[in-house]
Amino acid sequence: MQTDSAGQETGAGQETDRLDNLLANHPLPSWRLVAWPVMILLALLFGWAQYAQLDEVAVATGEVVPQGQVKLIQHLEGGIIKKIHVNDGDSVKAGDTLVQLDLSTSGINRKELQVRLDSQLLVRLRLNAEAESTELKFPEDLAKRRDNQVRAERRSFDARKRQLSSILSVQRQLVKQREQEVKELEARLRAVNRNLALAQERFKMSQSLLADGLTPKMEHLQLEAEVESLQGESRSLGPAIPRAHAAVSEARERMNEERDRFRSEAQDELVKTEQAIARIKELLAEATEQGVRAEIKSPIAGVVKNLRYHTIGGVVKPGDAIMEIVPTGENLVIEAKLNPNDRGYVKRGQSAMVKISTYDFARYGGLDGKVLIIAPGTSTDEDGAPYFRVTVKTEKTYLGEEEGMLPITPGMEATVDIHTGTKSVMDYLIKPVLKLRYEAFRER
Repeated sequence: MQTDSAGQETGAGQETDRLDNLLANHPLPSWRLVAWPVMILLALLFGWAQYAQLDEVAVATGEVVPQGQVKLIQHLEGGIIKKIHVNDGDSVKAGDTLVQLDLSTSGINRKELQVRLDSQLLVRLRLNAEAESTELKFPEDLAKRRDNQVRAERRSFDARKRQLSSILSVQRQLVKQREQEVKELEARLRAVNRNLALAQERFKMSQSLLADGLTPKMEHLQLEAEVESLQGESRSLGPAIPRAHAAVSEARERMNEERDRFRSEAQDELVKTEQAIARIKELLAEATEQGVRAEIKSPIAGVVKNLRYHTIGGVVKPGDAIMEIVPTGENLVIEAKLNPNDRGYVKRGQSAMVKISTYDFARYGGLDGKVLIIAPGTSTDEDGAPYFRVTVKTEKTYLGEEEGMLPITPGMEATVDIHTGTKSVMDYLIKPVLKLRYEAFRER
């Protein structure tokens, strides 16, 4: 048993020696030394390719534009250019005058109408004072603006007032005369009545004396004639006094009529003046409106673009485009041209990266944005190539951290990367294989 065990141990030792000799005489190939690391690296690469995700983007080129539409400046009537206040690239505010036209050929002169209006207003003030018998007063601003006309109206007012005073003075004198005549008639009547009473008393006494034969008949007849004469005079003076009173009333009435006539004339002239003022105001409003139309103003704040007229005296035809105003102060958007092949992958609300050509993307980065609008149909560019118009709205209107350092302005060119999805690196690697699988060996 011991002999067998010793023999087995001797045999095992010999086998080990032979393996060692074989390994020593036949070493492993050198490529097997790096095979395992390479295999491990490939396994890691395949694992990374399977799980690493890359963005899918649709690339579109476009231009920065304001979200508000560019305003085309036109003029309805046209005219001759009197003055040009702006040039291409100038910034303007809403209401700034861009171009002034000469529209004087229409015959409406605003300054002349204003003079006529002021003149009629002064006449109205004078006529009001005459019609209402009040003091004539003029507003300070109107008096300063039309000093000569104010003095003329003052002279006219004073002259007409003196004329009325003269007429009324004559009428007052006539009234006094008629009143004096009444007084004289009343005094004569009283005197006649007193004399008549005395004459009648003497006549009665004479009758008694004549009956007794104590007085001559001739004297008695004289007394009778005196009584009859006084009675006749009294009878004639009685109706004369009412007539004299009527003459006084008539004279006073004429004086009032003169006042009324003066006021009536002023009132009639006032009506005509009011009509003239209304008409002049209408013409002045038309002239003012025309003056406003002659000044072409900017409807919005923006930048002047494509100014088409540069010559003073040039003729602007009705409805012709004069210039464009690109809005400022509004959110900027990018209008990009999307390849029709990418249309199926682009939807509203997708995120996008906007790269402004003016600024180096590697240095300054880009603008984050979202797809705002996708045109429902295609358009064609200058070369006839179709495209979909896509509008992308950016979150900022400048690059960098501080506003104003790297501003984005309308007209800048941009490249838009629209994020349409993600795909693993493995998908990118096997895509050519899959494409070859479906498209290979199809040629007839």
